[in-house]
Amino acid sequence: MTMENFLRRKELWQLVEEGIPKLGITPTEAQRKSVAEANLKDLKVPTGFIQKGRETQVYRLQKALYGIKQALRALYNKIEAYFAKERFNRCSSEHTLFTKKIQGNILIVGLYVDDLLFTGNSKHMCEEFKSSMKLEFNMTDLGKMRYFLGVEVVQSNVGIFICQRRYAREILGRFNMTESNSVQNPIVPGTTLSRNEEGASVNATKFKQEIGSLMYLTVTRPNLMYGVSLISRYMANPKESHWAAAKRILRYLKGTIEYGIFYQQGRKAGLTAYSDNNYAGDLDDRRSTYGSVFLIGTGAVSWI
Repeated sequence: MTMENFLRRKELWQLVEEGIPKLGITPTEAQRKSVAEANLKDLKVPTGFIQKGRETQVYRLQKALYGIKQALRALYNKIEAYFAKERFNRCSSEHTLFTKKIQGNILIVGLYVDDLLFTGNSKHMCEEFKSSMKLEFNMTDLGKMRYFLGVEVVQSNVGIFICQRRYAREILGRFNMTESNSVQNPIVPGTTLSRNEEGASVNATKFKQEIGSLMYLTVTRPNLMYGVSLISRYMANPKESHWAAAKRILRYLKGTIEYGIFYQQGRKAGLTAYSDNNYAGDLDDRRSTYGSVFLIGTGAVSWI
């Protein structure tokens, strides 16, 4: 089946005269219903599918095609328009976070591509939102959140616990550390590193992969933040001492896979902040290192 016949059969396009020049983009057959609900204007005919006498024509899309660059943007625009119609307010610093307030009640919605999470203090608002979304979009209610983007969520009558156990095991397996001996802390107290460490250089690509994996793990593991931030300074030219420090973090992870953050229900939810810094602690440029953590109740919500 030719590309033209495929698109015709799916009723996704029609040939029209080209207006403003567009970059050529090759569509794929792997469609997703959510993307197909968005609207796009046109698509330049991919190289190899241009027909004689139709060189100035483009595809006018009736629906978005999954796989083209503008598809997800078009989907976001459609969802954003829906939220605006329903009188949601978009967060100025997080454009995929929307809130709606009615007489002291609040509904909070977080969007990630075509997945969304929502919470609120009104059961009626939550149910009304679900019903409205199902009328507007082809969606499925998966119930309470249990696993999202590598984060495991356990909700109970006493509170909410979040962790990344599955992801942590994947990291240990990826870097051949599943059989390593665990240690009591992610970094030896008083450890100092610099760019001019003695010793041979190590594989920079693998070192960067480990840093990136550990950095995502700090989403639920603030106790890893300092160690990961420290070794991330040396990704340009990592030495054996830097690699040893990174492996120690993995060994600490081996013994603390079950660790996470617990948000206790019913506890006074006051905001508490802690911060600390050293003075000229960086051996390379004598800059100070700063760290802070913010807690609501006993659960950390922000840290650097």
